[in-house]
Amino acid sequence: MAEEKKYSLINIIAVLSVSTLLYLATINAASLPYLVKEFPQYSITTVKLFTTIPSLMMIICSLISGKLIQIFPIKRIIVVCAALMCVAGFSTYFVFNLPTILILRVIYGMGSGTVFPLANAIIQQLFEGEQRARLMGIRAGFGALFGAAVTLVGGVLTSIHWRYAFFGYLFAIPVALLILFFCPTNEPIKKEKEADAVKERKYTGKTWLVLVFVILFNVCMMSFNVELSLVVTGEGIGNAKSVSMIASTNTIFAFIAGLIFGSIQKRAKRFMAVIATGLVGLALMLGRYVNSVPLFMCTAAIFGLGFGFYNPTYNLLIASTAAKPKYGSQAITIYTSCVGIGQFSYPYLISWITRGLHLTAPRSEWRVTSTGLVILVSCALIYILVTGSRDRKKAAA
Repeated sequence: MAEEKKYSLINIIAVLSVSTLLYLATINAASLPYLVKEFPQYSITTVKLFTTIPSLMMIICSLISGKLIQIFPIKRIIVVCAALMCVAGFSTYFVFNLPTILILRVIYGMGSGTVFPLANAIIQQLFEGEQRARLMGIRAGFGALFGAAVTLVGGVLTSIHWRYAFFGYLFAIPVALLILFFCPTNEPIKKEKEADAVKERKYTGKTWLVLVFVILFNVCMMSFNVELSLVVTGEGIGNAKSVSMIASTNTIFAFIAGLIFGSIQKRAKRFMAVIATGLVGLALMLGRYVNSVPLFMCTAAIFGLGFGFYNPTYNLLIASTAAKPKYGSQAITIYTSCVGIGQFSYPYLISWITRGLHLTAPRSEWRVTSTGLVILVSCALIYILVTGSRDRKKAAA
């Protein structure tokens, strides 16, 4: 557990700025339809790799991240990752074939996948108690607000020419400098001696249960972001600017959710995960029926609230399931890897389900994923009610 320290406002801003790196890829929120047109010789599933490859790299690199924080201060790792993201992201502007673009997405994903768990781990290491929970919520909101701005800018740039959006990755430079000069430095997390490591376990059964839930949730959640631009432009509901407006509404409400998370979490307690998952499920359910940009913006607002609550809720939840508090940061890195597994496997798993069920109508993916989230919410609610009753009986005994 980190010692309680006082940090200045600029220190806290530098810590929170790490979350902007997580949303940097939203600059390409409206790019997928243009990529499909640019490379007609490839299948849509192949082109979707542009979106899902960073998630694949998150699976691998978030686990590596857990090892790196035992060797280097988190701050130093983040600065290197920001540089990697900037170079790989901006370089795509100059590339004119899909295989090379996908290779650059792999390199970009190495940076983003490594930094993803560190945005939460650095708060876990530097802050404690209520301040930690509050900053987890603010971190999600801070990043979402940035994501809203970047998505709007990306939509405007993409509507001019889809390649111009890649200039947005240059924003990683000032973020890296802010972190380099003002972010507090933590000591590397010391690895336990082998003798001690054998004697005690790091995670509990609840940890693995939550991780399975996270994988399935991310399979379903990812469909909203990926399919949004294809549905809106493909059905003639709107253009790239419309997609960016809808996506920005999503991130603005995620920002609002991050700001109010601390107070909501105090009241909802164990039901916070059900609320977050339920809101995302409701948005996917509505997405099956809405047919105008304003209604899509309302749907995106509901999705944004759910996503804004989900992020800090599950980070705090997974850290709390570790066998000991000192293993909380490592639990977060495994959680991040599971997020990547869910997001990367989404197109393949959902495509397999839709083909198996012979669903070919527009928005079939949302039919599958909204139903999946209804099932997940029901299971989570039953689990909470059953275990809550059991805990009350133990307390009474």
